[in-house]
Amino acid sequence: MAGPHVRLADRGLVLPDLGAPAYAYEAWTRHEDLLYLSGQISRVADGSILAGRVGDDATVADASAAAEVAALNLLSRIDQAVGLDQVAAVLKLNVWVAGGEGFTDQPTVAESASRLLIDVLGDAGRHARTALPSPVLPKNALVELDAVVAVRS
Repeated sequence: MAGPHVRLADRGLVLPDLGAPAYAYEAWTRHEDLLYLSGQISRVADGSILAGRVGDDATVADASAAAEVAALNLLSRIDQAVGLDQVAAVLKLNVWVAGGEGFTDQPTVAESASRLLIDVLGDAGRHARTALPSPVLPKNALVELDAVVAVRS
């Protein structure tokens, strides 16, 4: 069975080279076999941000693409922390979606992030998930997500 990096390449995806956080927090922390990942927004490799609010100036398709970008950033952080091959299970994924008044289709947007994690990590990518609304996210991002991941010792 192909590993996570091969599965990424098969999809034509490359993990972005993410620098250190700009503020006073860690991109991840580890306690024993649990990896806690800080929020990852929909920032693309060139540094620009897929921004806006669904229903105002972005569509569900725009936000779904942003969720995949944020999930790719999350995978990059996992790779930096322990390596993708060391993921035993993605335990929990939280997905925040910036939406205008009345937008309630957060699960559809979150599905793009979930699918990417499963496609890249296989069964280890299956997870519990919460899809949450937000009136605004950092840097006006369309999507932000974080996760708790079990890693091999």
